[in-house]
Amino acid sequence: MTKKVLLKPAIFAVFGLTVLLCISFAGCKTDDEIIGYASRLRTARETLQDSIVLSAHATMNGTNLTKLERGCPVKFYFSWINGDTVNLQIRDFHVGKMPLSLSFSINLKFMDLNDWDKDEYTGSGWIKFVGDGGVSTMSGTERDGNGIVTGYFNANTKEIEFVTDFNVASVTLDVYQQSIDFGRMANYNDELAEYESALAALGQ
Repeated sequence: MTKKVLLKPAIFAVFGLTVLLCISFAGCKTDDEIIGYASRLRTARETLQDSIVLSAHATMNGTNLTKLERGCPVKFYFSWINGDTVNLQIRDFHVGKMPLSLSFSINLKFMDLNDWDKDEYTGSGWIKFVGDGGVSTMSGTERDGNGIVTGYFNANTKEIEFVTDFNVASVTLDVYQQSIDFGRMANYNDELAEYESALAALGQ
């Protein structure tokens, strides 16, 4: 009887400490949340591979260089470094009257959504990726590594969106929310020619 009495305070102490730790670290994740994140990350690794064509709006000093509402097709290259980090590259990007070509490389780390993200990206399947220290090369000249990327990927719908701030010449590249279409790689040259033709029709 004495042993049982002595054990009760110890059990309550351990339970109380666990609760305090959970509160201190902004809540303990459930097993379902942990498994869900792992599944979304695995889908991101399977989907974001090699080269993918996405539509984007490029701006310089606040001016939309792509002109067209749908933006322009851009090739993005993905190479995974470890479990949750992927290298993203843009190679020799140039659009319209943009006075230079731009290449870019940055490492992106994937993570679960925070509370603010969950308010903005409702529904299931979303995962976040961020990176800083991106290195830009403009017309063959390498610039300081201070580019940043913030984006989101949905493992259920295969939708993606992200913004790249090159921190060079006030150039940004906005990949608005869209579904990934792997068939666009095979049709990239035709799609680019169609875009440039439409741009020429506008006198750009």
